Amino acid sequence: MVRDLETMLVELESHIEMPREFVVPGETPTSAALELARTILRRAERRAVSLDRQGLVPGKHLIPYLNRLADLVWVLARAAEQAESRAATPARRRIDGPQREGTS
Repeated sequence: MVRDLETMLVELESHIEMPREFVVPGETPTSAALELARTILRRAERRAVSLDRQGLVPGKHLIPYLNRLADLVWVLARAAEQAESRAATPARRRIDGPQREGTS
């Protein structure tokens, strides 16, 4: 199952341009919905880790599956933005050229 997710990730990543820096999520309504889903998956992953530490998660596949699924949803969000000819907004804007007065 995890291997299937990784195969999907590799396939999808080969068709889109991946951001080279942190991005602000939710550039489009579709990508925003996918980012919400990813947030919920990450919350489930953290809870599963907590339960696993208590010995309450049978098997070894749930946590890696949730992790890779959240990664896939992140890539799907980027693909959704690009399908709508939008790019994810970088989390920090780069300032090119000389520093403005009063900044460091």
